[in-house]
Amino acid sequence: MTCRFGSVRGLPGKMFFSVFAIFAAVVLLTAGVANGQETPSFLSYTFTSYDFPGATFTEATGINTAGVLVGGYTDASGVTHGFALLPTGKFETLDYPGAVSTVLTRISDSNQVVGIFVDSSGVSHGFLFISPNHFTPIDFPGAAQTQAYGINKGQQIVGAWFDSGGNTAGFSLLGGNFTSLIYPNSVSTVASAVNSTGVISGSWGNTGPNQQSHGFLLTSATKGRYTDVDFPGAVKTLIFGINDSSAVVGSYVDAANVTHGWAGLPNKKQFITLDFPGAISSTLGGITNSGTFAGSFTDSSGKTHASCVAPTPPSAQLPERTGERAIPPGKTRCPG
Repeated sequence: MTCRFGSVRGLPGKMFFSVFAIFAAVVLLTAGVANGQETPSFLSYTFTSYDFPGATFTEATGINTAGVLVGGYTDASGVTHGFALLPTGKFETLDYPGAVSTVLTRISDSNQVVGIFVDSSGVSHGFLFISPNHFTPIDFPGAAQTQAYGINKGQQIVGAWFDSGGNTAGFSLLGGNFTSLIYPNSVSTVASAVNSTGVISGSWGNTGPNQQSHGFLLTSATKGRYTDVDFPGAVKTLIFGINDSSAVVGSYVDAANVTHGWAGLPNKKQFITLDFPGAISSTLGGITNSGTFAGSFTDSSGKTHASCVAPTPPSAQLPERTGERAIPPGKTRCPG
């Protein structure tokens, strides 16, 4: 995908990832909102970092209501694996059988997982995993490569496919039927996530075959309406996740070329920056209905870690921010 999907070791294209640090650095921070927006001026969050044991790189890309975090990590040999971090704080590795690289990109509230694997020929494929051990490959018809990024409770899956020339388009897969998704007049489109009502988030660009610089929302995979989304003042905006209130998360690049994590409700013109304290760059990759985020950040030494960001107390501010019905506090907590 594009967006935060920065090139991951062993995987072509782009993807979003983060880390779990066993040291669980938890801090409280007051987060400011973008100037001129309608969002409340201050919100309080707890930030927790994670590293897969022995990994040189860890990235979290999704989280579900139960608090299961998923993503990818790179071991000391340079091999990329998928992982799940359970609410208890226990890590589990999950690799596609026979793959040379695997990353888990999203987990639904039904505990179904989508991800990407690379085969021995260096070709990437999407896949669906249903516990305890059922893997199903996902390949867009005629595509040179396919990457799956999002899934909802109805098992609608979204992602990106690449032709032989490296050109990128998004896709939706529902009931065995693929639909290609192309933002109007763009040369590159990636569908990153889909909520339970079928609203799709993603990113698009018109500067290159696999380059995205703007976010979008799409009301439906079939005959839906696209809405362009840009973080105020940013030179580049990417969207990685969406929840059932159409709150989204992603990353943006400012005029100084610094990457920040962000969340918001674009249809209400509400945007907020959420950077891991002390990080040189941050990204948010997934969001639950109770406003808990999965993400990643890079520290001053250049190492990337996974992160989980939760409102303090959980869900307390969500009704103020969204104008939607209140969700019981503590609905989703960070692992550990």
